[in-house]
Formats: sequence, C-alpha cells, structure tokens
Amino acid sequence: MKMKKLIALLLCLVVALTACGGTGSSTAGSTPAADASSGSAPAAPSGEVEEIVFATWTINSPPSEEGLQAVEDAINEITVDKIGVKVDYQVYPVAEYFNKVSMELQSGGQIDAFCAFQNFQTILSSDMCYDITDLVDANCPDVKELIPEDWWDCVSLDGRIYALPAWLPSALYINLTWRSDIAEELEISLDDVNSVEDLTEVFAKVKASYPEMYPLIGGNAGFGGWTGMTYAIPGVDSMGDSPLMPAGVLMGDSDTVVNLFETEEYAEQMALVRDWYQKGYIMQDLVTYTGTNIDLLAAGNGFANITGQGGHPDYVATNASNQTGQPLEGKALGNAVINTNNVTNQPFCVASTSKHPEAALKFLNLTYCDADIANLIQWGIKDRDYVVNEDGTVQPPEGFDSASVPYPGGYMNYGNMYSGLEYPAVGTSQESVEFGVDNNYNAKHSHSFGFVFDPSNVTAQYAAVNNVIMQYYCGLDCGSVDPETAIPEFNQALKDAGIDEIIAEKQAQYDAWKAAQ
Repeated sequence: MKMKKLIALLLCLVVALTACGGTGSSTAGSTPAADASSGSAPAAPSGEVEEIVFATWTINSPPSEEGLQAVEDAINEITVDKIGVKVDYQVYPVAEYFNKVSMELQSGGQIDAFCAFQNFQTILSSDMCYDITDLVDANCPDVKELIPEDWWDCVSLDGRIYALPAWLPSALYINLTWRSDIAEELEISLDDVNSVEDLTEVFAKVKASYPEMYPLIGGNAGFGGWTGMTYAIPGVDSMGDSPLMPAGVLMGDSDTVVNLFETEEYAEQMALVRDWYQKGYIMQDLVTYTGTNIDLLAAGNGFANITGQGGHPDYVATNASNQTGQPLEGKALGNAVINTNNVTNQPFCVASTSKHPEAALKFLNLTYCDADIANLIQWGIKDRDYVVNEDGTVQPPEGFDSASVPYPGGYMNYGNMYSGLEYPAVGTSQESVEFGVDNNYNAKHSHSFGFVFDPSNVTAQYAAVNNVIMQYYCGLDCGSVDPETAIPEFNQALKDAGIDEIIAEKQAQYDAWKAAQ
C-alpha cells in the first residue's frame, strides 16, 4: 500500500434553511442572491463543534491572508450554528493546487474535504478518498436531490460512492473568447468562425495590425504552458482520465480504445499549432509560462483564448472580461457533449484520512444549497470585495478591480455553481444559467457515460506514461517543437512506458462494462 500511495502521489504531482431550509439571516459577509431551495440536512448537533479543513482552488490571483481569513470567519458564523462544524478554508492557485493537497494527504496532514480537480481516478485508485456510500443520504440530502441519478455512476466504483459530483456546466464544448473591440475594429465576426481552422485568417489580421500582440494566448497546465489546442480536438472521450493526461481514449462513436497521440486528428491539430507558432501567432515562450490566460488578457498581451467550457459563451466571456478589464465576446465551437470525465473533472471528496467524514459532508452539502456560503466562497465579503448593483449583479467596489480586492472572486470553486445561489457577475443573465442547466440534463451523453476505469492493475504504467506526457505535451501544444519529428518520438516513448498495456486493460474493462449495461 505504501508503494501504491507513493506512485499515486507521483501521479498527482504531474497535474495539475435548517442547514439549508431557507436562506437564513444574512451575515456581514454576504447576502443571499436568491431564495435557496428548502433543504433537509440534520440540524446542528449539541455539544462540541467539529473542526475540518476544506481545500479548493482558484484561477484568480490568490486571496491575501487577511482577505481569506475574513471569509473563513464569515463562513464559520454560519456553519457553527447550522451544522456544528468549524471550517479551516484553504485556497490554492490552480496550477499548484493538487500538488499541495496530495502532499498534505500523503504526509499525514489534515485535509477533510477537497476538490479532486482532474485527478479523480488517481485518488480513487490510491485510497485517498473516503467511501461515502453509507453517509451521503443522511448528511447530503440536498446534493442527492440535486444531482441526476446517472451522474452518481461516474463517481462510483463497484457500486460504492467516493465523491459528490459538482453541479456546474458539465456538458462541455470548445469555447472561443476574444477581444471584441479589436474584432470590431478589424471587421472580424464570430459568425465566420466555426472551427479552429477558421482562426488562421483571423490571427493573420490581428498580427498585421497589432504586431506586438499574441493572437492566441494560453495558460499553465500545471507542468508547463499550453494553448488548449489538444483539448480542442473534437470527439475525444478521455474515459475518466484528465484531458491533459489521456492514456487511452475513445474517438467519436467508436468503441475501440486508442492512443490519442497516434491519431490523425492529433497530428493535424499539432501541425496547425506549429504553423501558428512559426508565424508568431502564439507566444514564443509559452511552453515555460507559469501564469494564467487571465493574466495575459489583463495585460493586453493577447487577442483570443480557447478553453473547454460548459457555460453560455456570453457568460464565459463576461466573467473573463470582469477579471481582465478587457471587452470580450465568446462563441461555442461544436456541440456540447457530456461524458464521464466532465462529471469527474472536479468532484468533491472526503479524504480517506479524515477523522470527521460526517462533518465534512455536512459542510459540502451547505455549498450546494446555502446562498450565504455560496456567495462567500464565490465573491468574498460584501462591500469589501464586491458590491451589489440594482439589477442584482455584482462587481468590484469603485476604485478596485477583481484582482486588487483582498479576496478576488468570480472563479472560485464549490459544490453548486448553477442553481442561482450566487449573485451573477455584472453583464451575465439568467439565460446563461438556464443554458448550462439545460445542457446538463439534455446534452448528448457519450456512449461511455458512467464508465469508471480502475487503473490499479496498471498503476506503474500510468506513472511512467504521465511522465512521458509531461515531457512532450506542452511543447507540441504550444507549437514550439516540430510535430513531424516530435510525435513519433513521443509515441515510441509512450509505448516504452506501457501505454499499450493501459489501453488493453481499459478496453477489457470497458467491454465488460458495456456488456453489463
């Protein structure tokens, strides 16, 4: 078991109301955005208050120590009274989040509840998450009521539940966001862009008029910079793997597990990225970039950004605009599809080492149903970190932007981000929320939806394959290496590391799962 957990740690290091029976009285830190649904979580027990640690991540600049402490204090004004739980609230930048959490868990430190961001299979196979099957109904009734029944299959193994699916836009598509002011000036229309291939002509216009600007920007994948172009290959089902670390995928409607990096689709996409890089459309040192796409947009250094998103394009663009101070607009490229990985991309788990699993679940339940908790986590302290406009939307106080307030909100992470609990950002609408919820319920499901791969028989191969992916992925995705020579080297290294064994194991499990449906 020690070796198993050590390998799991290496895997992690590569990636990066009565309790809710009404909105409750407003705290000094927040005001409900809307009436929360009536909940049925147990009332606070009498006696000693249980203390838990809750760790999550942010794509924003991290909050100041004082800013975070004030939010934590306001959260505890609610939780101690409602559920008898005191919360140590920890927030990490997304690029370093799971490194810190996994090391804390492996070293015996206390983390009780955390977001398994892009690492659910890893923690599941390494005994890092608690079997909550027998605890969910009693401690998370609001979560059980909210989440669609078939989503629970995605966070279960052998009929046992190991996580709470986050309720957020999970039917993903490729989302393009760009500077609307520059597009208008150059007479570029989103209507003329329907695939990433259509962007070549757009980028040429931008580069000609703004030679110091990068037409396409990216961010940090946790192990290097990336543009998102590998993620943007259509029809890829990573079968529960992180989309950054896919060791065996399904393509389109095929039931045959393949190596993504050997496919024609991958070769063509990387050739396109290489062409853009050589023409100066991509930041030349992006592969070693340690910041975020938000940082580059805020600095005025970039025109467009490509991400995997499930929210309404206008909502995505508006949130980014509020973060960067730049005028942005967005468009979805392709149709929304929901697969297992979308649901397991950032579920919430109780640590297997937790001494207070029921308390951790009670707190997580509040993040799905309590408007005060939702607004504290998402926005911080009212009138310090944000103000509420007459239309019910929020924005930073006068004289501040979202990066300069003590608790930069808007891109925080918690259980239920799509039921109207939180205040909407200025410029967004109820239509955006309805768009995401409708897609969650009605978007096309991949034909492997609900399949959860158990990698325990190929754990060593996974560690070796992920090390290889870290070596090659970012250089190719940023265009800084020649794909004609790098891709063959990449695939040979993957074979040497054992990717064919992983694919064979995944195929066997998938075939058995499909036969049982």
